[in-house]
Amino acid sequence: MNRIPTVALCGFLGSGKTTLIRRWQCDEALRDAALIVHDLSEFAVDAELLSIEELMPTAGRFAARVAALHGVHARERLHASVGKTLNEISEFDPVPPLVLCESTGAARPWPLIKALTQNKQFFLRHFIVTVDALNLHRDFADGRVFTGESSGSQDVALRHAADILVEQIAFATVIILTKIDTIPQSAVDAQVRTLQKFQPRAAIGLSAHAGLLLPQLEETPAPKLSALKKLAKQLDLPQKASTAADIETLVLRDPRPFHPERLHEVCRSELSTGVYRTKGFLWLASRPGHSLLWEQSGSQITLEIRGFWRSEIALNREGKLFADEAEQMRAELKNEHPIFGDRHNELTFIGLKTAIESFSSALEDALCTDEEITAWQNGETFPDPWPQSIRNIK
Repeated sequence: MNRIPTVALCGFLGSGKTTLIRRWQCDEALRDAALIVHDLSEFAVDAELLSIEELMPTAGRFAARVAALHGVHARERLHASVGKTLNEISEFDPVPPLVLCESTGAARPWPLIKALTQNKQFFLRHFIVTVDALNLHRDFADGRVFTGESSGSQDVALRHAADILVEQIAFATVIILTKIDTIPQSAVDAQVRTLQKFQPRAAIGLSAHAGLLLPQLEETPAPKLSALKKLAKQLDLPQKASTAADIETLVLRDPRPFHPERLHEVCRSELSTGVYRTKGFLWLASRPGHSLLWEQSGSQITLEIRGFWRSEIALNREGKLFADEAEQMRAELKNEHPIFGDRHNELTFIGLKTAIESFSSALEDALCTDEEITAWQNGETFPDPWPQSIRNIK
């Protein structure tokens, strides 16, 4: 009864895990929860988003009750890194009421479960798998590919994604269908029926805009570790790697702005099914003030305004800063890029090797040329086909 409950949130790349946890963090009861972010990215985008403090998380270390297990900590060192993290959590004062673990969409479920249950001071309360309803509808025949009722696509990337998702669902005690507002209700109903047939032991929740809260799962019983271990043996999984094979990561870092029109065209023409996930921060020449969070999963792309670059704030265009405040901020930016200041692009690509290399190369071609940068400095405008409306989600 004194053990700390752990909730593992798994699900394929881009299925809405971070969005759910960000919503759950608004719950007062979870304010003191510890968070483990298991992320394939070389830099911890999700850990940064989920931290209550403005900081750049260090791989394998705790900061503000958030542990960023990215890079090698997500692959080769997963078990040891999680074990160290759990030991640290057990010494927190006050002891957290809950541990939330957001796992990479490429996670193999059984190694993750073994890592999270290695310390007897903790127990697995839920193993939740998020499933993107739109992708399930469009790419996997509303789940009938999983049951063998539909042959599915011959696309290698989609078949590989299906294999990963099937393995994750097999261990799920809770399945959350996300983004259900993007498909017809009849398709949602069909997906629920198929998932119940494929995984009858799991409770199924529905979520639009992260509308499902963790307390709504309170009546769902905790999984039996012995049953999950038996399942792993049946599927011949005990010795498997912690993440799926053939999924690679690649990072693009560049301070130059993206040309908004070329970026839009690259996304329309060069984005393939083998690019499972792209996430990070970028800026557009047409919107130099906005620090934009870029998230791509499948054919879906979202841009979220995370704030303003300090280089833009220091210009004090609207006179909101006192003169000495603006001067101090400009002084703090002296070591930044001489033209762009703190503005930069930093994107992580996750997917099949050739696909992410091709898409990354195409995106590099969408960065502004020297002539376009000079034009930007001179105040010239750029055609911008990206949506102009802003939707606030609380």
